[in-house]
Amino acid sequence: MAEDCAENPATIADNVGDNVGDIAGMGADLFGSFAESTCAALVVASTSEDLLHYQNGSALFYPLIISVLGLLGCFITSIFATDLMKVDHVDKIEITLKY
Repeated sequence: MAEDCAENPATIADNVGDNVGDIAGMGADLFGSFAESTCAALVVASTSEDLLHYQNGSALFYPLIISVLGLLGCFITSIFATDLMKVDHVDKIEITLKY
């Protein structure tokens, strides 16, 4: 059997492993960008004298609040898509993904 044949189990396993690695890498890149942008906003906010003195520095919490709201939105969406929208038939897959 040829090495790159689609019927070769090793080829299939290699392709699956490549896809898993690609998705994990993209997830790590997204998390890195998310964390870096939050840190950058905190650094920029902490260098401003006006923001540090505005309501005892509460402006520094703004980037963190935005991040927390995004995470809460992700959690709520995940719960909605996995627990509230049951996919028990093929016709419901597209509708659930759209929600």
